[in-house]
Amino acid sequence: MLKGRERELAYLNKEYQSGSDRLLVVYGQKDVGKTALLSAFTEDKTAFYYQAEEGSERQQLYLLGRQLQRLGSSLPVYPTYEEVFQCLDQKLLVIDEFQYLLKAGDGFVQALDAFFQNKNGSCMVLLCSSSISFVENHMVAKLGKLAHKLTGFLKLRELQLWDVAAYFPDYSWEDCIKVYSILGGLPGLWQAFDPYVPVTENICRVLLAPGGRLREEGAHIVSRQLRECGVYFSILGALAQGKNKLNELYQHTGFSRAKISVYLKNLMELELVEKVFSLDTPGRDNQRKAVYRISHPLVRFWFCFLYADSSLLLRITPEAYYEQLVKPALALYCESCFSKVCQEYMQREAAEHKLPIEITDFGSFVGKAGSIDYIGHNETGQYIAAFADYRDPVFPYEKYLQAKALTGQAGIRPDYMYLFSGHGFDAKLEALEKELDTLILIRMDDL
Repeated sequence: MLKGRERELAYLNKEYQSGSDRLLVVYGQKDVGKTALLSAFTEDKTAFYYQAEEGSERQQLYLLGRQLQRLGSSLPVYPTYEEVFQCLDQKLLVIDEFQYLLKAGDGFVQALDAFFQNKNGSCMVLLCSSSISFVENHMVAKLGKLAHKLTGFLKLRELQLWDVAAYFPDYSWEDCIKVYSILGGLPGLWQAFDPYVPVTENICRVLLAPGGRLREEGAHIVSRQLRECGVYFSILGALAQGKNKLNELYQHTGFSRAKISVYLKNLMELELVEKVFSLDTPGRDNQRKAVYRISHPLVRFWFCFLYADSSLLLRITPEAYYEQLVKPALALYCESCFSKVCQEYMQREAAEHKLPIEITDFGSFVGKAGSIDYIGHNETGQYIAAFADYRDPVFPYEKYLQAKALTGQAGIRPDYMYLFSGHGFDAKLEALEKELDTLILIRMDDL
């Protein structure tokens, strides 16, 4: 059974059962689980599924014709798109990586438009893609008038920590945090890890060993989608070192600020980098200006642990490399992911109306003296603030006092404070939780 995509599967089935023509776009980054969702959706239906590859329009028609010939259709070696669509009498058509057909020429769009006008009975067509940038920035122009026939969009988001825990049931929460920090919510990447061996062994075997399945994947994710990799690698390498402001990137790389801004925009369109803003609060004078960070987990791991020290990895064993370079920095590396887990937990609780106040707006606060991982508030001015601590053996009372000071710098007085710990809380905080209804301590088991 497909896990973690129940809502998306229900949405597709509802659209399919509508009884009217449907033209939907389903998209999400590579390895997010799009193919698994499509397989689950079509398994009990008669459907035509085709995955396009890069090529000229003539090559596209040759490949399409060849697949239909194997299914029993009588077509010339190089059919026209009209001849292709005349063979498609199924109620459900799934065209994966459809951007390659659109980039090859106008023939596919024109034939699909004619197909909708001339066919008998209702039909559902899914246009699917793993190119987020194409779908969100170029697709409508390529579709032209056909864009008016679109009836829906389904963007597949990354799965979350609790989905990782379900996939790796024998792993501890701490191990699941490590997997989530490295592979993110991308089930296509999870498959590279053996759930029956320790996470450390998986890291050494899959990410560090020569020939490991994901050894170079972090670099390939960038190079497959972008040219001038020297510029992009320089920027990503600097971000991995914590140089996350435009001026810091300028000083490190030597590229002009204008050039860096353009390349960052391209990386953000591909969802490899994100620009982090603070929620607008009365303490905006204490905010840091917007910062950039690598958002794709495997790209971040590669640039943090492999990019700058690849020559050393060639001289020592993966196990020695892990002990020397990865293990000492892994807790700090996982900390930003634990902050993301905190935010996801709060958003889930808010969506299910389980928080003590109804949240109408939320975000984080990146301050000059520290960050608030989550701030939520409602229209009457009530606030919830949340802080995550992954590195400390227990969440110390002193850090709670620092958290309260940070809320003051943000210009808010939270009505409730949530504290998240990767390992536990000190006795003073445990006692304080019993005294205060407004202090909520979230342990790993609570996730």
